[in-house]
Amino acid sequence: MGTGVSPSLGIVTRIASSEGVSPTDLEPPLHDVVDTDALDRLVAASHEQSTGADTAVKFTYHGYHVHVDGTGTIDVTATDELPGAEPESTEGPHGD
Repeated sequence: MGTGVSPSLGIVTRIASSEGVSPTDLEPPLHDVVDTDALDRLVAASHEQSTGADTAVKFTYHGYHVHVDGTGTIDVTATDELPGAEPESTEGPHGD
């Protein structure tokens, strides 16, 4: 968290950079998917209390898996799905 950038801003900046767009062009906005104020406060509180290693938030946003730990470390990994796509069923046909 020493960069002075909030986790929520770091997430949208990374994803927008990967997509080659402005952070304001990401749809839906991150705050429509997660409570960005709560995310930022949780990470700040964990970092201040030295419990960062015990805290983690994971979610999917704009076709990326996002992992933020309590130290403010952000991992953004592309998923195989398109944003908004329904996951395919792995079940085979049911025969009677």
